[in-house]
Amino acid sequence: MRKILIVNGHLVIGGAEKLVYELAVFARKNNIAPTVLIIDNYIREYYDPIFKQKKIKVVRTRLSAIRNFRAPLKMLRSMYWSLRLKYFANSVYDSVHVIGLHNIYRAKDFINHSNRFYWHVTNAAQGAYNYPESYFDNPNDTLVCINQYQENELDSHYGNDVFKCKRVLFPLFLND
Repeated sequence: MRKILIVNGHLVIGGAEKLVYELAVFARKNNIAPTVLIIDNYIREYYDPIFKQKKIKVVRTRLSAIRNFRAPLKMLRSMYWSLRLKYFANSVYDSVHVIGLHNIYRAKDFINHSNRFYWHVTNAAQGAYNYPESYFDNPNDTLVCINQYQENELDSHYGNDVFKCKRVLFPLFLND
């Protein structure tokens, strides 16, 4: 069975979280085993019981430096997942999907995979584009925009020459 990893920071109610849900459910329906990785957030949220009911694995851990030694089990889980994703992600997962450009820093240097998708889920009206150009420098990565406005905003802010990664448009709304 094929496997995918979906990375986000939260499972509250919101557009990015709805996309996580839709990707995971789509994967299950198409005989793909999704794992949802929530980074740096151990709080149970809105979608946790929904994913549990649908038998979709949710992992909550930290991939960056461990801040203290008060939670040894969380530390071990963090070390396990850090090693797994840094050195074995290509052999475990067919693809990695990072939801939101604001989460790229959580995955770019910590998840080594030759088939990473960065889903852009916001527009400039929701915040300034202050992402480093290095986010877009890997030709193996794919930047997925969910509407044409995002592509236009990225081009006007960064210029087309910055994007070494592949870019695709995957409209989530049929009337866009």
